[in-house]
Amino acid sequence: MPQSTHHPAPLSFPSSHPEAISRRMASAPVPGSAQGRPGIQPASPQTEIQRLMRAGMQLFHDNEDFQALATFKKAFLLSCRLPEPPTQARCLFNLGAAYIATGKPQKGLKCTRKAQKMGALEKDGDFSFNIAVAYDNLREYAKAIEFYKKAVREYNASKLPNAADALVKLAYCLVGTGDSASAAQSFRLAGQAYQEAQRLEDAAMAMREAANYFLRSPKYCPEEVLELLQVCHQLCTNITDPELLGNLHNHLGLHYAELKRFGQAEKHFVEAMKLCSGENFALRKRAVLMQNLGGIYNALGEPQRALGYHSEAADIYGVLGETAARAQCLYNLANAHGQLGNYQEAQGYYQQAVRSFGDAGDSYGEAQSWEGLGTTLLCLGHPDQAAHCSKQALAPSGTLLSFGCS
Repeated sequence: MPQSTHHPAPLSFPSSHPEAISRRMASAPVPGSAQGRPGIQPASPQTEIQRLMRAGMQLFHDNEDFQALATFKKAFLLSCRLPEPPTQARCLFNLGAAYIATGKPQKGLKCTRKAQKMGALEKDGDFSFNIAVAYDNLREYAKAIEFYKKAVREYNASKLPNAADALVKLAYCLVGTGDSASAAQSFRLAGQAYQEAQRLEDAAMAMREAANYFLRSPKYCPEEVLELLQVCHQLCTNITDPELLGNLHNHLGLHYAELKRFGQAEKHFVEAMKLCSGENFALRKRAVLMQNLGGIYNALGEPQRALGYHSEAADIYGVLGETAARAQCLYNLANAHGQLGNYQEAQGYYQQAVRSFGDAGDSYGEAQSWEGLGTTLLCLGHPDQAAHCSKQALAPSGTLLSFGCS
């Protein structure tokens, strides 16, 4: 049984997380500034605008978005005292980006549009990108998609990393519309662009997401998914961050398991487990990997090997107070003991699973546990009790594998 009802969660792109904000800023000097000219005293308003622009961009870089907003607002108000529309436009562009960053996309969109009309010089895709992010945050996906595509075209090969960022944002927007196939294509293009730009960590994550969303498509080609997983695996050889590498191996294992390539799934889960030491992984992530390896060994017909993994995962989840996850491990322990013919042990674990799923409010898991308990009781020669359990089981029977997501 999957650890959650959702497919593997997206990994966090350093610059292009699905919830990321617009960080496209105007960075050129304010037009008309005399700063740096020998013997000339800079005009006070222009000097202050320059200082505020630099301070705001640093605050933005440090993720101090609300402080950046206040700083850019001061810069814009000061620019309004100058008869220099280009200066006002650049300040307004940054103010718009800051509004989008702080959860005010409507205001941000208004500022960005106005800056564009006033003649701000951002014509390399940044306008389109920021407008797209604003519409994305407003959940106006059709308009967001239009402007993300426009940004990709405008960035083109001259700014590959920016184009790749826009492709990732486009992909998550397409996911929001339910178009998994187009999202997967966009992720793949982003991965290729990141590779060319030598941003290999982002490339690996994009390729993994491409495989993920191809798997969510109504019709997909297994060979195409396998190719993407192989590319992602090759890119992993260039990644040194142990937490990211562990997460990627875990997700690759999950996808190979979905394709019923259990041998390859095992290899990736084992690689992830090797990284699961010290401070690199939280205790819960170790439990997830133990759970996944146990599920793989169940699928490979090696229940004896599965027992230890399921048992340790159940213990960790118990310590963490995660009742639902522990219930899934108990179910898998019962399943493994049943495969080994240890019906008394299987009965005990199925009974624990029934109670734990009930406590967690998981009616499907509870029903499956009743089903397994009924089958086990029948093997133990208790047909009346087995019939009672079957009545409790409302879900269709079937062997469940426990694959978790970190």
